[in-house]
Amino acid sequence: MKNEFQYLSKTYQLERYPKTSDASLRAWSNAELLALDFVDDSITNNIHLFNDRFGVWNCTLADKNIITVCTHASQQKAIEQNLALNNLSVNVSYKTALDDLSTVELALIKVPKSLELFELFLQQIHQASTSKTKVVCGFMTKYFSASMLKIAAKYFDEVSQTKAWKKARLLVLKQPKQEIKSEAFVNTIEFNGKEFVQHYGVFSSGSIDIGTQFFLEHLQVQPNENKVIDLASGNGVIAHFVTEQNPNAEVTLVDDFNLAIESSKINLKGKKASFLCAENLLSLHNQNFDLVVSNPPFHFEHENNIEVTLSLFQDVHQCLKIGGRFMLVANAHLNYSTHLNKLFSKVSVVNSNKKFEVIECFK
Repeated sequence: MKNEFQYLSKTYQLERYPKTSDASLRAWSNAELLALDFVDDSITNNIHLFNDRFGVWNCTLADKNIITVCTHASQQKAIEQNLALNNLSVNVSYKTALDDLSTVELALIKVPKSLELFELFLQQIHQASTSKTKVVCGFMTKYFSASMLKIAAKYFDEVSQTKAWKKARLLVLKQPKQEIKSEAFVNTIEFNGKEFVQHYGVFSSGSIDIGTQFFLEHLQVQPNENKVIDLASGNGVIAHFVTEQNPNAEVTLVDDFNLAIESSKINLKGKKASFLCAENLLSLHNQNFDLVVSNPPFHFEHENNIEVTLSLFQDVHQCLKIGGRFMLVANAHLNYSTHLNKLFSKVSVVNSNKKFEVIECFK
């Protein structure tokens, strides 16, 4: 796996976090390197970074005045890991996508897969923009969508594209529009007679996804399952369902994405719930939970990677009490039962259809 690259005659090392055995996956993209060429020609020292997933920009621009808009707990760990690896200060100034940014002179965005999140970034930048604000958006050409241009033009009068370089391209945005109608960047979803709210970018924006719906049709929370984890909790709909079935349940919602956690705080208001923005369950090991429920991810941006999911299964095993139960829904083709059988004393598919299966495991 290649983990070294050069920028301005200096060699940097970058590693992925969480680690992967897939040698084809690097900790940077050509789109991010192309954006660096633009910064090299810029005179500003004040730069805001968006979706710097593994820290390539934080490392190469460490001599600048940087604000990093961080969306994932794993992202922050990756950035700090790679800063340390390159003997750079890990004292990073972080913001979230919901924070005020004061003034933005230059922003670099690696365009996320979620164009809702892309729009949330641009809206956040626009609110802190001046007439001289520039935004450089890097993407691999195979992921280009005309919707990128439409969203960019909503906030900036000048939207231009660079030539492609090694299958990467930039959108350069200038001249922020003077008047933008104020919007609430949340989606409201009706499900089972209730309304759930979630911030832009959180999984399944228009409705409760069909895997979760199938799971909820078949999940029966037992009266003695009072200590519960909702793993990869998203907007919190599964945790909400748990508390409806068992009002005595205390649910810990865990998600790597901070906008998912902020969404679930709205949806679980008044419930016995705690919230943890984390990419693993290490802080919850040996706490003897009765039940873990999950619709675990295997899509990460444009990548499919079940290594992260399998690592989470090991975490679940460490969190459950003896006799504790793990209930999850998964795409049938992933064949998770094979992996779960290595960890749990009893594993069975309790419901399935052509696309999904609900799996029950006991420790």
